[in-house]
This record gives sequence, C-alpha cells and structure tokens, in this order.
Amino acid sequence: MDETNDKPKKQNAFAIEIGLIFKRLGAYITAALIDFRRSPLTIFFTVAYPIILILLFGAIFSNENLSSDPYVLYLQSGVDEGYEISPTQRLNFTDDFITILEEMERNDSTSIFDVNNIPLKDEQNKPIDAGQYLEEVEGYIAIVIPENFTQELLFNSPINLAVIMDENSQQANIALKILDNVIYSFNLGVAGYNDTQIGMESTNIFLEEDIEYFEFLIPGIIGVAIMNNGVIGTINRYTYFDKKGFFRKLSSSPMKKGEVVLGEASWTFLQGLISIIAILLVGWLVFKIGDRDFKWIIDVLDWKIIPITISAVLNFTGLGMIGSRLIKNPDSATAAGNFLTFPMMFLSGAFFEVAHIPVISIVSKMLPLTYIVDAYRASMITINTSVAWFNIGISFAFGIVIFTIGILITKLSER
Repeated sequence: MDETNDKPKKQNAFAIEIGLIFKRLGAYITAALIDFRRSPLTIFFTVAYPIILILLFGAIFSNENLSSDPYVLYLQSGVDEGYEISPTQRLNFTDDFITILEEMERNDSTSIFDVNNIPLKDEQNKPIDAGQYLEEVEGYIAIVIPENFTQELLFNSPINLAVIMDENSQQANIALKILDNVIYSFNLGVAGYNDTQIGMESTNIFLEEDIEYFEFLIPGIIGVAIMNNGVIGTINRYTYFDKKGFFRKLSSSPMKKGEVVLGEASWTFLQGLISIIAILLVGWLVFKIGDRDFKWIIDVLDWKIIPITISAVLNFTGLGMIGSRLIKNPDSATAAGNFLTFPMMFLSGAFFEVAHIPVISIVSKMLPLTYIVDAYRASMITINTSVAWFNIGISFAFGIVIFTIGILITKLSER
C-alpha cells in the first residue's frame, strides 16, 4: 500500500526536477541573451561578420578560374612495346606523350602538370581501376593510355585516350582544355608517320550538380560563423562571468555544472541558427534574386543541417570551454579565441578547395571545421547524402571528445 502511494510522489518529484532544470537553463540562456544584446562584438561575430565575408569573398572570387599551381594529373599507361622503324630508331608514343606532359611549362618556367602514376595492378596482382583510384586519392582528373598505344595508333587509328574527371572542379576543366590542345598538337606531330588521329573520351566520376563559387562559399561561411560563436563567444562569456563572480555564485546555487554547460551549448546552437538564417537571406538577396531564383533558400535547406549544427556546437563550445580555462584576463579573451579560430578558417576549405594543396590538405584533415563544412556542403549544395553522413560522423567523434574534455576541466567552484 505504501509502495503504491510512493510511486505518484516519485513521478511528481521527477517532473518537478525536470521543470526546474529547464527553468535554470532558461535563466542561463536569458543571461547570455542579455550579454549578447549588450555586447556589440558578439552581435558583430554572429551577424555582421559572416555577411561581410560573403560579400567580400563572393565579389572577389566568383569569376576566379586561374591557378599558378601545377594541375595534378593522374596517368595510367599500359605496356607499350613500341614499333621499330629502323635498326637505330624505335617509336614509342606512350613515352613521348608522357614526356610532353611532364615537361610542359608556363611562361614563368613553372610546370603545368604534376604527373602522378597510377599502377596497373595492386599488391594482390588485381587490375586497378583508374576512376576508383582517382576517387580514393581525392584527385580531379586522370588520363588512361591504352596498351600498345604506338602500334594501335599506327595501324588501328583513330584511337581514344580515356579522361576521367570531376567536371565540377575548376582545375579539372582547365586541365582538360590543356590536354585537348596537347592531343591536337600530338596529332600534328605524328601525322608524318601515318594518317593518325587521337581523340579523348571523357568520363565524369561524380554525380553532383555543377555549383557556383557562391554556393561553394555559403556552407563555409556558416561553419566559420558557428565556430566564432562557439569559441570566441564561450571564451568571452566564461571570462566575463568569472570576472563578475557569476560562477562562484552558481557553485553555491542548485544549478549544476552540467546545466551550465548545456545552457552554453544551447545558446551557441541558437546563435548558429540566427547566423544560418542571416547568411542564407543575404546570400539570396545579393547573388540569387537577380536570377529570379526565389526557391533557392528552400532548395538548400535540409533537415541534416540540425545534426551538423549540433556537432559544430559540441566542437566549438568545447574548444571555447578549454580556451577559457587557459585565459585569466578577460581583455585577452578575444585574442585567444582568434588564435584558435583563425588557422581553421583558412585551412579547412571553407573559402577555397584545399584537398589538392600539399601539406595543407593533410593539416585540414586534423581540423573539425573541415568535416563540418564538408557536411554542410554535401547536404545543402551538392546533395550527396553518403558524403554528408560520413562527415557528420567524423565531426560528432571530434565533438564528443572535445566537449567531454571541456566539461571535465570546467570547475565552477574554482572560479
């Protein structure tokens, strides 16, 4: 009989406790909102800063197609025995073609192509598919020269060279035009031996829609905005609250450390949604309304934005909590936040593609912002679900580790 009466009491107590938790969270978010309204710097990083980045990078790079770096060309060639035209002269068009590609230079004597070989077989002696290999190394263009290319060209022309490329890559499209000119010149060069003809058969290995630079930029700006909100905002708030004795008061109140951390993460999430709305609206007004593309915002909105934003909040709120433990002077908070965020901003591929830049491509894989931006881009722009979920998974793995460290080192009573 007593157990029957105790059950409703326990349920009521549990409901009251949940209500108090939400009430305390609401109080924390309200305090953060008041701080937000009083801080021009926070408003700047949440709304004005990403808008300035959109307008700046969008205006500068929308029509940018040139690159001074060599185009990374992957090449797979079959065995070519060549053709002997005299005891002292032997033709080998495969070697000649590869030599031309490797020795091509710009006016400033820099190489046009960085030629990388694709093996014919793997360690298990199985044939290697050039297209699959190109995807695995994250390349953007490859050319395949058939077996016995010389004799095929002399006695069985015309013959096509297979070009495998990502047609959404600016580098790949420029490299394809250069290859087309090389093949045209090669045709003229070998015409003296026979009436030969070499063509190209282009294959696109990706199924993504062609995107403008503006569309490439939008997910990057969103990621950068949430990063600044989480890292710089959390460091600023934590150091400010510490200076005013807010944390010392919380340590003696019913509010637990977990509720403080959850309140901070919730506020960062709300700021992220504000930034996303502002970025999409300004981007549409500046770059899309002239094309009368009124459905653009609806098209790019995808429900996967929510889990991506949650993973971003875990990463960057966690980094902010870690940074706030290292900063004792509130006046140094913004500088410390910039120290953490600035490298990620330019090394993560938020503003330009870094996958094919040596060293930077390796460093970018160690940064959580890289996977968050790629997840936003895959879900909003290129509509590649598998890529989106792959990057969401990695960003959550980063976020759980970083957020957990942030919780463990946050101690209200010491502040």
